[in-house]
Amino acid sequence: MLVAAAGEIARRAHVDDALEITSKGPGDLVSETDFAIEQMMRDAIGADFPEDGIIGEEFGGAHLASGFTWLIDPIDGTVNFARRLGYFCISLALLEDGLPVAAWILDPLQNELFHAGPDRIARLNGKPIRCAAEADFGEAVIGLGFSTRHDPALNGRIVDGLTRAGAEHRRLGAGALCLAHVAAGRLNAYVEPHMNPWDAVGGLYLAACSGAVTGDYIAAGGLAYGAPVYAAAPPISPSLLAVLPALISGTPLHRENEPRSAGEVAS
Repeated sequence: MLVAAAGEIARRAHVDDALEITSKGPGDLVSETDFAIEQMMRDAIGADFPEDGIIGEEFGGAHLASGFTWLIDPIDGTVNFARRLGYFCISLALLEDGLPVAAWILDPLQNELFHAGPDRIARLNGKPIRCAAEADFGEAVIGLGFSTRHDPALNGRIVDGLTRAGAEHRRLGAGALCLAHVAAGRLNAYVEPHMNPWDAVGGLYLAACSGAVTGDYIAAGGLAYGAPVYAAAPPISPSLLAVLPALISGTPLHRENEPRSAGEVAS
């Protein structure tokens, strides 16, 4: 299986003292493993499905309005990966006619594969999973993500709102894996003001298939520009929305992606 092969590459590299890491910008690292996994996945998809589109974090691409498009994040959580922290994943998603129909998120260190297909049943290692059922917002644990692609003051406003409302929060550093953990009921919600499509689409599909409330990332222009991400278990979603700043509207928060990313073919 494609993601299993990618996971084996990631596991070996995670303990390799000679791993090469470079910077793409503030807080944005890339490793030789990112390139190796994405190239391997592109080659395999291209060999089996030559008519399909591919969007990847490292080599770019564009989605097809009709037909199938694959979205690849070879290592989501590269900063964690580079520092030998164990919270990272491989994310693969499939669009048909511009809408998600399947997702695979692999935590290679825990050997956990989160998957949802056209039947819209979220699974962990083959067993169905559902989002959290807790209704007490004071017992909720909210995953958060931030980046340089939005106003840094927003970080403090979100944390302040959650703290005043009594909810716990975690910034774990791999948004796709956090969304998979929403699907599994380990996090009650995940919020990030801007995520790129290779990070967001698969995890949001998994969360939605688990019963979570999700924002309409596609309608917000996420495939072309990235967009805000929201996924929450239904019992706590009203309380969460009540304390969040107005980040779900998206318009002032997205910024056009770099040329390597979705919407333009990488040069």
